[in-house]
Amino acid sequence: MLSHIKDALRVTLDWKVPSAGVVRKLTSVRFTLQSFQRHLERIMSLEEEGGYMVVVGEIKPNMSERTDALRVEHDTFRASLERLVPSLDALSPEDEPRFHQVCGEIVALLDKVDRHDAKEIDLLQDALLLDEGGEG
Repeated sequence: MLSHIKDALRVTLDWKVPSAGVVRKLTSVRFTLQSFQRHLERIMSLEEEGGYMVVVGEIKPNMSERTDALRVEHDTFRASLERLVPSLDALSPEDEPRFHQVCGEIVALLDKVDRHDAKEIDLLQDALLLDEGGEG
């Protein structure tokens, strides 16, 4: 679901509208960003509280630095969204330069989340599929 919301947010951010259409784009970006925030927060909470972070910590304690780094990234995402959502809510449609700046910040956040997702996949593969040997 989060992947679909990220895609929808990217499409909304890329939407080319004339100046008169900024109101609609602003409303759409607000709605989609709020949905993204809710879903991302839910997934991060699941990962941290009984999800892969706990499992990796139990079966591969030597990988705790990697899970700790990913948890720090979660905190960074939360902080970014706690700043971006109110910034977007406070914008007026007449402030197009600031709107475009915030849209750029949202795109940068989405790119960071994509890189984070790739690191999570790498960690899971290393933790669950890496054969450490040791058998007879």
